[in-house]
Amino acid sequence: MVRNIILYIFIYVLCVGCSDVLTNSDDCIDCKLELSIPELHMDNNNYYHLYFNEDYNQTFTKIHANVGHSYEKVGWTSNTYFNGCVWDYCESVNIVNGSSYSDMDGIAYTMMGVYESNIGDTAVVYCGYYYMGNQYLDSVKVVIDEI
Repeated sequence: MVRNIILYIFIYVLCVGCSDVLTNSDDCIDCKLELSIPELHMDNNNYYHLYFNEDYNQTFTKIHANVGHSYEKVGWTSNTYFNGCVWDYCESVNIVNGSSYSDMDGIAYTMMGVYESNIGDTAVVYCGYYYMGNQYLDSVKVVIDEI
């Protein structure tokens, strides 16, 4: 019994300690992370401006993340929320979807949706992913303006 435990520990240490030998350790030469919002105007201070459309309850825009390769899972978050309520139960809801995958062109997308209560906020949208032990992070700033 003790012998089997020692054997399993040895195999575990060998696999974890030699993970670079057992996997392809080449770095991704195409990996990157560049965020953009092509449908919005960017000012001289690198802030995008989203104008809230008062004809609707919520205004949307699509954020692009160029990661350089396909089928990469990308995480999203922001510092801005809205109060989502259903049947007298309310909770804070992030204005961006939490994750997406890059397409064949190496672009991942998320939707940003804001409400009237977000007018005047400057939302910072963060994006990131891990690839072969390397972390890639980027962010964009979006001013939510009134028309």
